[in-house]
Amino acid sequence: MSEVQSVLYAEDRSAPVIARLSRLEVRFEVPGIDAKRVYANGRMQVRVWVFVEAVDENGENVPLSYFPDLITTRLIRYHDAVPLEQEAYQGKPLAGWNSDRFENKYRHEIPGSVHSSGPSGGVTGEPLQFWVTSSVEGQMQIAAEVTLQGKVYRSNHTTNPDGNKINKSVIVHAERNPVYSIEQFNWQKEELEGNFDGDRLFRYHLGFYPGGMQVALLDWTSTQYGADGYPVKFCDTGLILGSTGPRSFVGVLAPVSYKMMDVYVSRHRPIAVNQRSGELTVVKGIPSVYVHTGDVRVAPFLFAVCDEYGTEHRLSLIVDIPDTNFVLQRG
Repeated sequence: MSEVQSVLYAEDRSAPVIARLSRLEVRFEVPGIDAKRVYANGRMQVRVWVFVEAVDENGENVPLSYFPDLITTRLIRYHDAVPLEQEAYQGKPLAGWNSDRFENKYRHEIPGSVHSSGPSGGVTGEPLQFWVTSSVEGQMQIAAEVTLQGKVYRSNHTTNPDGNKINKSVIVHAERNPVYSIEQFNWQKEELEGNFDGDRLFRYHLGFYPGGMQVALLDWTSTQYGADGYPVKFCDTGLILGSTGPRSFVGVLAPVSYKMMDVYVSRHRPIAVNQRSGELTVVKGIPSVYVHTGDVRVAPFLFAVCDEYGTEHRLSLIVDIPDTNFVLQRG
C-alpha cells in the first residue's frame, strides 16, 4: 500500500459513521417564544438557533463540530422548503427574506419585544446561529434543512430519510417601517468659541427623539455630492451679492466615523465632530472675507439617515441664504 493510500485509508477509518439524526430543533433563544417581529427594512435582524445532533449505529453521540465537512445547514420556508437567500450584509439593505451567518450593527428587537442578548435557560448543546432579515412586509414560518452525509433532513413536518417527521419552526413577522414627522428630529445649532482669525464656525447636531426618547442615528447616505464615508460639502454659496451680512458661507456633513474634520473657511479649520452619542454633525463656516472655494452649491441637500433599528429616514437641508442658516426638512 502506498503512502497516499495509507493516509486515505486512515482518514476513512477515522471518519464517524452516522446512523441517523437524533435532534433537529429550530427556536429562538428565549424558551417559549415562537414568534418575533422585525421591521421590513432589510437591515434589522432576528436571531434563529438551529440545534443539530446525530448518533452512530450504537446510539452514541457523534461530535459533529469536529467534522464540519459532513454537514450543511440552512434555513428554509416551512410551507415549501425553499431556502432563504443567504446574502451577507455589506452595508446595504438585503432584498427579500434573507439568512446571514453574521450579526450586523443594528438592534434585533422592535421596541416592546422580549429582549435577549445571549444564551438563555433551557439550552443544551451548541446552536448554529442564523440572522434573518426581511425587506418585505409579511410573515414567514421558518424551518431548517440539514444535509448529513448526503441525506437531507428537514424540520417542516415532511418525511425524513429515517421515516420520521420533525415539526420544529419559528415565525418572523416583518412589519411596516414607522414614519415620523420632522418634529421628532432635534436640530440644534451652537457657535464655536475660539480665535479663528475672524472666521465664524458653527456645529449643528442632528438627533432623533420620537416620543421624547432617543433613538440613535448610526449612519447617513447621499448620492448628491460624492461617496458615502467622506465629508460632504453640500453648501458653498459663492459670493452673496447685495448682502449686508456674510459674503459667503459653507456647510459640511461629517461622516459618523470621524472625531475631527477639516473644514475650509478662509483656511482649513480642524473641528471636533460627532461629540454627542447617536447624533450626527454638520459644520457651517463663515469666512471673515469672501474666499473663492469652488463650485456653488445652494440646492436642497437630500440625504438619508439610518437609526439603530435599521429604519431609513429621508431628510433634506435647505440652504437659507438670507438667514445664513440650514433648515432641516423631510426629504
